[in-house]
Amino acid sequence: MNTTSRPISIAATLLLGATALLLGACGSDAPKPLTARNVSAPLAPPQYLPPGLSTSLKQGDVVDLKAATALMLHPQGKGEVAEKLAPGTLVKLKARTLNSEGPWWLVDTATDAGWIPEAELLRK
Repeated sequence: MNTTSRPISIAATLLLGATALLLGACGSDAPKPLTARNVSAPLAPPQYLPPGLSTSLKQGDVVDLKAATALMLHPQGKGEVAEKLAPGTLVKLKARTLNSEGPWWLVDTATDAGWIPEAELLRK
């Protein structure tokens, strides 16, 4: 080994040691990566709903529609339509979710399942 490579190897060793110490100290509080979620799945109901967002409807209720309504694949007004439903169609409520467009219900019909805005459902 010649004398010119020795200072470089000592500097490299010191650099590697310092890097290992810094990485070891930083790794303990690193945030966990986000996990993907299915955005069309109903969210867990919040413990408190702001005024105007509570409802007398509940999971398992069978209600009918006020007017002709599009059964949506996702709780979005401009999404894909699964089926067109006539006024008075009976639907069974499965789950409720809230988004920027308001409350939506995941419902079962005689032939399909999908999302309907709560405003389209007749209350008991």
